[in-house]
Amino acid sequence: MLYTIKARLAPVSLALLLAFGSTGANAQQTRLPEIGTAGGSVMSIEREQAVGDMYMRQIRASAPIVGDPVLEAYLHDVGTRLVRNANDVRFPFKFFWVNQDQINAFAFFGGHIGINTGLLAETRNESELASVIAHEIAHVSQRHIVRNMEAMERSSSLSIISLLGAILVGIANPEAGIAAAQASVAGMQQRSINYTRLFEQEADRIGLSILVNTGFDPMGAPDFFGRLAEKYRYVSKPPEMLLTHPLSESRIADTRLRAEQLRQNVNLNRDESAFWLAKYRVQVRHLRNYNAEAARRDMTSDNPAIANAARYGLAIALLDSDQADAAERTLAPLYQREPLNTFYLDVQTDILLAQQRYDEVLSMLEFAYKRMPNEQTVTLNYANAAVKAGQPKLAIQLLRDYLVRNSDSTLAYSLMIDAQRGLGNTSGMHEANAELMALYGQFDRAIDHLHNAHTHNDNRLEQRRIQARIEQLMAKKREVEAMR
Repeated sequence: MLYTIKARLAPVSLALLLAFGSTGANAQQTRLPEIGTAGGSVMSIEREQAVGDMYMRQIRASAPIVGDPVLEAYLHDVGTRLVRNANDVRFPFKFFWVNQDQINAFAFFGGHIGINTGLLAETRNESELASVIAHEIAHVSQRHIVRNMEAMERSSSLSIISLLGAILVGIANPEAGIAAAQASVAGMQQRSINYTRLFEQEADRIGLSILVNTGFDPMGAPDFFGRLAEKYRYVSKPPEMLLTHPLSESRIADTRLRAEQLRQNVNLNRDESAFWLAKYRVQVRHLRNYNAEAARRDMTSDNPAIANAARYGLAIALLDSDQADAAERTLAPLYQREPLNTFYLDVQTDILLAQQRYDEVLSMLEFAYKRMPNEQTVTLNYANAAVKAGQPKLAIQLLRDYLVRNSDSTLAYSLMIDAQRGLGNTSGMHEANAELMALYGQFDRAIDHLHNAHTHNDNRLEQRRIQARIEQLMAKKREVEAMR
């Protein structure tokens, strides 16, 4: 599916969010603190979730979030496996891709973790990618943002209020945000540096433990960060990740020593086929930095995962350049061997849709849906194919069931809008639009859509339901405004 939510990211503000808990180099070894309810005097768990939800709505509206179900499913799978092996998990984690070629990852309130597509392109194996995600999970699980707020509050509550305000400004206007934030950060940076060094040390150690317990190679952490530090050692403007996660030689050496000790208990023979497929998909479809010559070399690699991914990438490149027939021939050996592999299934769907072979694509996806009814790539491709094939009722049925479990899926609501339009249901189209606008934090527009839905619906029970939803969104708007 060729969906990406295109918008503008405010990288400075997001980096500052993370910088609450990661602005120092490594310090000498200290005992990890007992966390408990640390930070509770500043922000409760419940309020942290609410603030995180508010930020996520703003980020959806301002960032180039990748609405790619295949990549979303892959990131969710890797992230969830890591979370299962983390301690102090207080709420569900949510992982998402940001389509930027800069190397960066960030974490913020309520278990939200964003990964730039550029970071995936830079990693050389799945353990390197997982090491970054595990590090961000540690920042969140240990409440580093909130704990640093608590520490700074003891010095000056005004500084915290000022900085939080600057971050919010930065989400809407990066230039204004950085100007306001610089004045706020300068006064507190020195007195908070020793405290935040401990956060980076803590995240390093806990992240390595999560990595090992999940079965990844712990050397992924020092290998990746060490390579970045060396690559950008003399660069005047390093990647955002190195600004928010400064890498001293002692910190990398300490992480490498610990990883070598932990590595003895890890099975290094891992299947990384999904990683390589995701990497090629990002390079070809999202970053647009596909190198056909390098891909053809990779197709002859002794590593089957790399060879298959290179062929997969070539199929995407052919399809995206309107060569559907050539793309089908290229993908055929992979798809025929693994017809339920969602990476292959997604591209095969786009090929058949490009060729207008609607009966064939619906039959293929029905088969897959019966075997994987809750899998997001299959469901969203099936709904999209139904819309394109002129079967909006089928699409609506699939999407309604899906949205019960995935109520924050902007892609599903976008497809629902198209399906309701295809059915000629004006009220339903406005309702889907309202939910989409609410996910972007645009509550006034959402409420306007619901008023339109109410006007175009003659059913009294439906009108009452719509009115109840209007009142819910009005309450949510007041709640968000009270946080600012």
